[in-house]
Amino acid sequence: MRLQKYLANAGVCSRREAEHYIEEGLVQVNDEIIIKLGTKIDPEKDQIKFKNRIVKIKTEKIYLLLNKPKGYLSTCKDTHDRQTILDILPKGERLFPVGRLDKDTEGLLIVTNDGDLTYKLTHPKHKVEKEYYVVCRGELTREEKEKLERGIVIDGKKTAKSKVFIEKFE
Repeated sequence: MRLQKYLANAGVCSRREAEHYIEEGLVQVNDEIIIKLGTKIDPEKDQIKFKNRIVKIKTEKIYLLLNKPKGYLSTCKDTHDRQTILDILPKGERLFPVGRLDKDTEGLLIVTNDGDLTYKLTHPKHKVEKEYYVVCRGELTREEKEKLERGIVIDGKKTAKSKVFIEKFE
């Protein structure tokens, strides 16, 4: 198992954050500081330390369904000190959302400590289909619908192609 995956699965941080911590020399394997990314470890034999504290993977996985209310970010940390979904949940376990919903969007989110599940559900290579139900004012034109289906640019990144179904409410 790769060291950064182990740290993420143990609830220390995300895989990306783990890579930074490794490069900064904050991670040890068998009392040896590791700075090389991609280092493989054997969780059964190796002792892993982060900031000189022993790190172990918790075997109990937690899976929650959260109806995210409007006004909360679906992230673990916010640089602008806004409320996140973790402010709603009990403290103690390191939990994180599977996917994202905008601040002003409400809806069902999976919240877990299972890094493998999160990766399998969110990484584009696994092609897991997501479904969103959106209510909006006015009517979506045929051109707007086709544009959404081709993918749109949000924060400099193009979204995946999508299927758009329109229901009219009276």
